[in-house]
Amino acid sequence: MNNKQGENDLPDPSNMRISEIKSELKELKVSCNDCFDKESICERLKEARNNSVVDLCKNVKSGKDKQEDNDDSHRAPVRSVEFDKIKALDGLRALSVRELKTMCGESAIRWAYMIEKEEMVQSLLSHKEKVAKFSPSRQIIPGKVAEIDDVTLSKELSPGLVTTPLLLDIYATWCGPCKLLAPQLVEASIDLGENVRVAKLDSDKFQECTSRLKIVSFPTLIVFDGKTGNELERVEGALMKDDLIKLGRKHS
Repeated sequence: MNNKQGENDLPDPSNMRISEIKSELKELKVSCNDCFDKESICERLKEARNNSVVDLCKNVKSGKDKQEDNDDSHRAPVRSVEFDKIKALDGLRALSVRELKTMCGESAIRWAYMIEKEEMVQSLLSHKEKVAKFSPSRQIIPGKVAEIDDVTLSKELSPGLVTTPLLLDIYATWCGPCKLLAPQLVEASIDLGENVRVAKLDSDKFQECTSRLKIVSFPTLIVFDGKTGNELERVEGALMKDDLIKLGRKHS
């Protein structure tokens, strides 16, 4: 299926409901937490669809082209998208109180004590601005474990965009120790907060990326430098919460 055909088979995002757009983005494993209006969430879906087509095309490239794609030195650096505070503020103020409450819940913001709508708006604005500075892809949120793909990982490891280290768990769904590690990583991410980006990547879904990282056992934890994107340390096997926190803080 070519690009044009794929686009024609899909409905125009501008004619879709926001709930339908979010559902499709969820299937594509793309976050829209930083989108504040229908225009921005439509653009996110278009971008996600394009990335999906690009990923499919990678599988049919020649060996030479594939080798160039896997070589980080051939990749153009990802530029940080500046956070448009005014646009974000206008978008949030245009939402209903119910929509704001939903967004607060998705962002782990306690809204129950907030009396005025503007309080929720300002809290969400602060949160979105923090995420924009914390994660180049805006997929990783402080205090949470983000499930990412190879494209997002490439963005997160682009040098010069952030300074916060990245703690990455490469796992397999069938792996017992990986299942043991999962809840420990969730708890550790809460303590690491804004000091460390925490993410996980499914080795079965992204085998080329796993091979490129030279993963030989599961789970494997890798800490990447925030400034350069270079690997600082790796640990094979499951760790408990306290050891995960030590590993993350060691490089923060």
